[in-house]
Amino acid sequence: MPQQPRIWYPLPFILCQLCALLIYASWLFQPTRALWDALDSRVFFLLNGMLADGDQGRLFWATANTKIADIFTGVGMILFFFLYIFSGPKALRIERLSMFGILSGMILLSQDGGLVDLYKQILSVQRASPSLTLEPVYRLSELVPHIHAKDASSGSFPGDHGIVTMIWVGCVWFFANWRWGVAATLIGALILLPRMVAGAHWLSDNLVGSSLLALLMVAWILCTPLSHALQRLGIWILGFILPTGWGKSASA
Repeated sequence: MPQQPRIWYPLPFILCQLCALLIYASWLFQPTRALWDALDSRVFFLLNGMLADGDQGRLFWATANTKIADIFTGVGMILFFFLYIFSGPKALRIERLSMFGILSGMILLSQDGGLVDLYKQILSVQRASPSLTLEPVYRLSELVPHIHAKDASSGSFPGDHGIVTMIWVGCVWFFANWRWGVAATLIGALILLPRMVAGAHWLSDNLVGSSLLALLMVAWILCTPLSHALQRLGIWILGFILPTGWGKSASA
């Protein structure tokens, strides 16, 4: 007898929102906010200090903070998920492609003009990046002026780059097994590193600002019947588009 697909994930739904609440509360509560601020400063000076010596290192980090690098990063995230799609049984490809559609939709919602605008209005946090706040600082725009690297932001909280990365990591954890999730987490950390080395974002811009929205989206989109409905719709649409040789979803 085929196993019925899960439609509701009450425990992850609660845990995601609880983690989001605790993270944001720790950033608002003054005693723990002081710990966040201290951690932000120490991480910035540690990472930004890597730019003190070495032209090759500066060139690498400057290149990693360009729009072209962001495009390559996005392609890499897509290829990672497609590796997950094609690594499984052939009968699951359409089902996993529908998961990729949900991931893509969540990322689109997080872009300017989507949920992120409302999110920023609700938070109402005006925060300049560490490169505009702390001294001493090594600015890539001064060290490698021929490369248009992003090393500053007048509104760094939350990190837009971090929101996309956190959503991607959260979807991998939800749709795939823990091995894929660990790999995505490690890759996500590497993706966020260049902006923090350059001083364009604080650590808490990502761990608080970005993860808060990502956790709420995972809870309300992936852990509720909405995810099941979207996945079934995606499977139905892909069934018309793709060749029959791709097979049907195991849960169809």
